[in-house]
Amino acid sequence: MPTRPGATVAVAFAVTLGAVSEMQIVIEEEPPREGARWHRALVGRRLLLAILLAAAEAVLLLFWGPSFLWVLLGAVIVLALSVGLLSRVPAGLGRDALIIVGGAQAIVVGIPLLLGLGVIVAVIIGILLIAGLVFVAVAKRR
Repeated sequence: MPTRPGATVAVAFAVTLGAVSEMQIVIEEEPPREGARWHRALVGRRLLLAILLAAAEAVLLLFWGPSFLWVLLGAVIVLALSVGLLSRVPAGLGRDALIIVGGAQAIVVGIPLLLGLGVIVAVIIGILLIAGLVFVAVAKRR
């Protein structure tokens, strides 16, 4: 084999194909169970049901009036439990219910966090605007 740069090597080989046997593809499907109809109905409506559940929980909490931190702690615990149990529950209505409850709790936890983050960003921007106005006022005075 040549080892200098730019050298080429030519290799000849032959491939022979033997007789190809016919392949059969067999797809086995379990007969639909009783919960399969409910599962098909819930698949497209999981997000809607999670939003409705979160809204119902928010309305209930507005009238009941517990501490915000207790509500947030409870929602985080329920979210962690639903995500943790998701891999242990077989496919079907149980898993669909866990996905819906977990989604609702994610909404309950996520919206206040996003609103809080928005308030923090607004406060920081307000402070920067005030500092900028003070800087401009001091600079014009000189």
